Amino acid sequence: MYQIYPAPLTPEEVIVYLRKSRSDDPALTVEDVLQKHETILDEWSKQHLGGLVPEKNKYREVVSGETIEDRPQIKEVLARIESPRIKAVLVVEVQRLSRGDLEDAGRLMKLLRYTNTLIITPPRTYNLQDEFDRDYFERELKRGNEFLEYQKRIMNRGRLLSVQQGNFISPVPPYGYEKTFVLDGKRKCPTLNIKEDEANVVRMIFDMYVNQNMGRTSICRRLDALGIPSPKGQYWSPPALKDMLENVHYMGKVRWNWRKTVTVVDDGEIVKTRPKSKMGDYLTFDGRHEPIISEELFWAAQEKQGRNYRAKVDTKIRNPLSSLLYCQCGYAMVLRVYRKKGKVVSSPRLLCNNQSHCHTPSCRFEEMLNRVCEVLKECIFSFSMQMKNDSKSAAEQQILIVRRLEDRMSALEKKEISQWDKYVEEGMPKAVFEKLNQKLQSEKEETEKELEKAKASISSQIDYEERIFRFQKALDALRDPSLPADIKNRLLKSCIERIEYNCQLSDSSDSSTPFSIDVKLRL
Repeated sequence: MYQIYPAPLTPEEVIVYLRKSRSDDPALTVEDVLQKHETILDEWSKQHLGGLVPEKNKYREVVSGETIEDRPQIKEVLARIESPRIKAVLVVEVQRLSRGDLEDAGRLMKLLRYTNTLIITPPRTYNLQDEFDRDYFERELKRGNEFLEYQKRIMNRGRLLSVQQGNFISPVPPYGYEKTFVLDGKRKCPTLNIKEDEANVVRMIFDMYVNQNMGRTSICRRLDALGIPSPKGQYWSPPALKDMLENVHYMGKVRWNWRKTVTVVDDGEIVKTRPKSKMGDYLTFDGRHEPIISEELFWAAQEKQGRNYRAKVDTKIRNPLSSLLYCQCGYAMVLRVYRKKGKVVSSPRLLCNNQSHCHTPSCRFEEMLNRVCEVLKECIFSFSMQMKNDSKSAAEQQILIVRRLEDRMSALEKKEISQWDKYVEEGMPKAVFEKLNQKLQSEKEETEKELEKAKASISSQIDYEERIFRFQKALDALRDPSLPADIKNRLLKSCIERIEYNCQLSDSSDSSTPFSIDVKLRL
């Protein structure tokens, strides 16, 4: 058995990938680490490639991310290795490519293996066509993931210990405070310092809520009228006020796991969320910082919130357009059903969450559904016409050319193996072998270029039948009054990405205000 070694690489055929790791010196900045590693790889390139890798082939990851999806530079690298012009990826160590889970490791190995891309580190080169190299490469990635999980556990314990000591470890201070540091012996401990102008607003909010018995909406209007800028955005909002009224930092405490990361499965996809925990579901400790309000006032606010709590009758989606329909001002449109003594007194309407400030008129729910149905019908008709007019012969011809070139490439690879057999086992003269091999490599390179060109020119095949089926299913569901809103919403989201509602105030007293919608389709 013999091994076919790759032809000598040129700097233009190599990509350099640089990334800082948790194992690096924490005293060094990202830029310092990347520069240090780049120097190491440049020296290797000079010795083994005969020159430096061009700047356009160097990728520097400056963002922190555990998975491939969180790191834009590695995604660009994986996109570029699809080109046959790229033969190798040069890194300081294998684990720089990924320390993610098994799914990430498997994705990385497949892409590198089936694009015939070498992974080069200064001590070793990995050829994933070789079973031993593939196994060693996989174990390196797994070891990296194990180290990452271990580091996360250590860091998590350290953060919890810091919070237990009263430190404020979040990067963003709450409204009314600014972040600062105090000395505890020789240690610098992060904590909070009161900003008096904002702290007075916090005291005013708690006073209006508890002592003046004002609701959150009324308080927001009062603050806007006084011209007090909100922490985020242009206006004060009741949800933001609710978070402030429940924030234990204002009575001198710090909290842990208020918004812990929760991994859930949504429609077959693994999604990470950070829901806000309810009072009592997270840990609190005495903080190093000074309180803005007293504990008595804080708990009085919590007691009032408990009295004013309204249990939701039905937590399921009631609006088929939920998370799809947005006002021209950018806020989501919500469904309102107007009742009096338990009875519906008018047609349901859709209105903007920010209507008190943007003043966009509402519209009838039924009218909006009819408009969306019209859009779906127009799309189905358009897909049907395009399917009739679409000529597939040109695309099929290109596919046939690609298959022929792939067969030719396969035959050349078999011929190359046969030549190696004759050279190694049958004693073919070296001069004859080199001449034949040079000719064969030239043919392979030419065929590879033709194959790449043919693949690039293949017309994209649009599955109009699938689109018609998907849009028709959503249209039928929207017309069926017996189907629940959550099913309609899911089917609509498979066809529509976003609907923007546009409407202007008119002098007409008619409840049916003219409006227009801009629909972004999900094709």
